Amino acid sequence: MTTPTDLADQVSPTLARVLRSVLDDPERAEAATLATAREAVSRGLLGTMRERGELDETDPDAVADELDDLIGEYGDQVALVHLMRVRASGPLSTLIRQLAMRSVDPENPIILEDVREALEAGLAAELTGQGLLDPGDEDTLGPELDGLIRMHGEEALAEELLGPEGDSPAT
Repeated sequence: MTTPTDLADQVSPTLARVLRSVLDDPERAEAATLATAREAVSRGLLGTMRERGELDETDPDAVADELDDLIGEYGDQVALVHLMRVRASGPLSTLIRQLAMRSVDPENPIILEDVREALEAGLAAELTGQGLLDPGDEDTLGPELDGLIRMHGEEALAEELLGPEGDSPAT
């Protein structure tokens, strides 16, 4: 199973951060859609993100126009989860990269099921001992991995879900 093209690779960096913020909002009760994102922008999400240091100064009209173009292309009710690949956090990306480096079978790429098995076998504890992960990371890796498995399935290629290189303290 492969993940769909990541919309975040096709839009401006600012809009990608806005869409990710809407998708990751823990207070959101309903599924995040393009309409949800448009409403969040209309309600001042850009200002909030600037206050949190997540965005530089940006033209809200340009972001809204770009979002409207997406709505015109995909419709306003399409779920963001279907348009954006959820990526692994820095610590989970570190674990996946370490697992890939240890792989004895380069013909078979690492899938999320392999990551689950490595996590259960104590790889996170080993990487913590080596200083590649922070001690608190071990508690969050399992739930994060469970979420990725629910979203993409156990057979999803783990390396397709890696976060950016700079996102991991070990890279």
